[in-house]
Amino acid sequence: VGIINCARGELIHEGDLLRALESRHVAGAGLDVFETEPPQDLRLASHPSVIATPHIAGSTEEAQEIVGVRIAEQVRDYLLQGVARNAVNMPSLSTEEYKRLSPYLQLGEKLGAFLAQIAGERLQEVRISYDGGLAELNTHLVKNAVLKGILNQVLSEEANLINAGALAQERGVEIVELRSARRADFLNSLGIALRTETEACSALGMVGLRGALRILGINNIDVEAPLKGLILYIRNRDVPGVIGRVGTLLGDRKVNIANFALGRNQQAEEAIGLVNVDDRVPAEVLNEIRAIPAVRVARVVEV
Repeated sequence: VGIINCARGELIHEGDLLRALESRHVAGAGLDVFETEPPQDLRLASHPSVIATPHIAGSTEEAQEIVGVRIAEQVRDYLLQGVARNAVNMPSLSTEEYKRLSPYLQLGEKLGAFLAQIAGERLQEVRISYDGGLAELNTHLVKNAVLKGILNQVLSEEANLINAGALAQERGVEIVELRSARRADFLNSLGIALRTETEACSALGMVGLRGALRILGINNIDVEAPLKGLILYIRNRDVPGVIGRVGTLLGDRKVNIANFALGRNQQAEEAIGLVNVDDRVPAEVLNEIRAIPAVRVARVVEV
């Protein structure tokens, strides 16, 4: 455990803290306030595991006004731009860093939510792959965005960019991050792979022109589609007639198709269809699609 006290010196018993540091029950401490200022006993302030700084304080009207303005500016920046500065529970990013990462936070959350809705229950492992220029950035928040998207599909407790990592670890989910400076097919892509008790699934995505989010592949099958709104996910045997039958069923119920993307694994004789639709697919239509002999899985995903 580490201890930081920048409030009041009386909050910490200095003798107890010194003994805890020497016994290594406390790994380190940061102090800018002491019981007596200036401190008479320098054993704590000079301890190698202590960072001690002068007590600047903010007791004058001028100091409190400046502190108030700075806090207000930082709250404003977070609410308007998502930039968190001087936060103790999330990475501190500059405005420029946040602007570069922001599209990938959206991509990570939506791609994670997509996968969580097509995967089995009881999540065990999440693998996140950063490729190209994305691999060179501070991706801690991207990881948390991925976990947020996944966990909000499976938990009653709301996950966010701050608590997502802790929530995943509390539930025994193993988190693995991989980086590759160069990918042959796409630059700056984000890959996610989930392993549950019953199955494993993966997805690859990227940020396109003008910030458009796109799926590039599912389960190592190349299939490109917009990552937004309502998506009908279909996994089927690669045989003739499936696309036509699905289109007919949707058309008969006035469900408009915005985009129909198909990917194939010819060796495995398997295909994946991603159908972006403008309207919700009625349950009876979804059941009819599932009843097509070649269809193995049909689910509606919302991101």
